[in-house]
Amino acid sequence: MDIITTMELKDFADIVTIVGIILGIGTLVYTAKQIRMSARISKGQFFLELEKMSSLYDDVHLKLRGGEWSEANKGPSNHEDWSKLEDYMGFFEYCEILIRDSLIDIDTFEKIFGYRIRNIISNEIIYNAKLIKERNEWILFISLLKRLNIEESFDESLQAQVKSRSEEFKS
Repeated sequence: MDIITTMELKDFADIVTIVGIILGIGTLVYTAKQIRMSARISKGQFFLELEKMSSLYDDVHLKLRGGEWSEANKGPSNHEDWSKLEDYMGFFEYCEILIRDSLIDIDTFEKIFGYRIRNIISNEIIYNAKLIKERNEWILFISLLKRLNIEESFDESLQAQVKSRSEEFKS
């Protein structure tokens, strides 16, 4: 009580205000850290969920990654195989929408899924069927290739293949 009686009420109000401001700033800093932590956790959970969703296409993935479709002139050969491949490519189109809408970041996506996309376009049969002949049907997939800087380098490779093929037909 002596402190309050010796201080003027205004001084006491100033001290309370200062303490309130310090506590407010501390609360804001703590909240900001919690929000950042929650965002990182959500991002991790989201990528784990995407990885889980991609496992639905493991049969196609394994055929492209060292399996029967990784050999030259091998690829989908029946309606069921093509359908599964299209679903797999459609999954990546969905991912392109998420990236475009800033729901997932391109760098993390590329680290986790980039090799899968490269496996798809490395198959000449798939590339010719889906990204050349049906190019207009795969706009989002092609957009993802460009976003990952894959399309340009593969186009050069494809041009070399076309030139090589045309020379084969001349012989």
